Amino acid sequence: MNKVMTAKEAISKHVSSGDFLFIGGYICRSPFSAIHEIIRQGIKDLTITRSNAADDFDMLIGAGCVKRFIATFLSLGVYGLGRCYRRSLEKGIPHKVEVEEYSNLSLPMMLLAGAMGMPFVPVKDMLGTDLLNVRSFMGENKYKMIDSPFDDTPTLLVPALNPDVGIIHVQQADESGNAQIWGIGGDCQYGANASKKIIVFCERLVSRETIGKDPSRTIVPSPKVVAVVEEPFGAHPGYTPGFYDTDFGYGYLYQQASNSEEGFQDFLKEWVYDIEDRTAYTQHYIQKLGYEAFKKLQAEFDYGFPVSYAY
Repeated sequence: MNKVMTAKEAISKHVSSGDFLFIGGYICRSPFSAIHEIIRQGIKDLTITRSNAADDFDMLIGAGCVKRFIATFLSLGVYGLGRCYRRSLEKGIPHKVEVEEYSNLSLPMMLLAGAMGMPFVPVKDMLGTDLLNVRSFMGENKYKMIDSPFDDTPTLLVPALNPDVGIIHVQQADESGNAQIWGIGGDCQYGANASKKIIVFCERLVSRETIGKDPSRTIVPSPKVVAVVEEPFGAHPGYTPGFYDTDFGYGYLYQQASNSEEGFQDFLKEWVYDIEDRTAYTQHYIQKLGYEAFKKLQAEFDYGFPVSYAY
C-alpha cells in the first residue's frame, strides 16, 4: 500500500491540536521538517515527549504549540539551555508549559513498556533522587512504589506511555512505511512503536526489496505507519548518519535569535512561516548561507565492513 504524501498532507491528516506526540531524534535524525509544518499549521495544546530534547522541542514550545512536556531535559547542546523553554517556565512566554520530569533511562523504559503492551515497568535510576519529590500533571500516577512480589524489596514502577502519534525521521523507508535507521538509536524505536500511529519522514524512498536485504535495520514495520514523507535534508540542523552532519553554525544562529522573544519570532518568520516546504527551506539556506556551507555538511560515502547473509 502506497502511503507516500507531502509533509503538509501528513501533518494535516494525522496530527491534531491536543494530541500526545512522540517526536524522535535522540541525538540525531530530529524530524525538523515535521516540526516546522506543525508550527506552520498552528497546531496547539500538544503533549510532547522524548529523551534528550533539544532545539526542536525548544522551537515548538516557543511557537506556542505545547501544553505539556514529559521530559528528561532540554538543551541546545554546546549552546546551553533552551531559551524558549526557559522563558516559558520562568516568564510564561508565550504560556507556561506543564512539565513532568523523568530520568534519561526511565523515560525510554516507559516507551518500551508502551511498545510491548505492558501497563508499567520497574526502574531503579530514579530512586533516591528529587524526581520523586515533584509531581506535575500526572499527579499520583507519575510513579508507584510497591514491595517486590519476589523478595519484598521496595520497587519503583513508572507507567507505560502510548502517544497518539509518533513522528520519526529515518535514513530510508519504502512506500508502505517499513523504516530503517543506522547510527544512534536512542528511544526512537520504542517511542515510535509505542504510538498508536506513526508518520515516517525519510531521506530517501527505497524499494521493499532493498528493505528486505537488511531487515535488522528496520525499526518500524508498515502496519502502524499512516504516512511516509520523502524529505531530504529533513533533519537539518541536526545530523543524519550517512547523509549530513550537525550544522553548528545554524545552531548558533538559532541560539542568538532565541535569546529574545523578538529575535525568536523573526527567526520563525524567516525559516518557518515564510517557507512553503522543505525544498524552499533548502533553497533559502543556500541563498542565505551559501552553497559551500550546504555542501560542507554532506557526508562522505564510506562503507561499513561488508556483511554476508549467505548460509
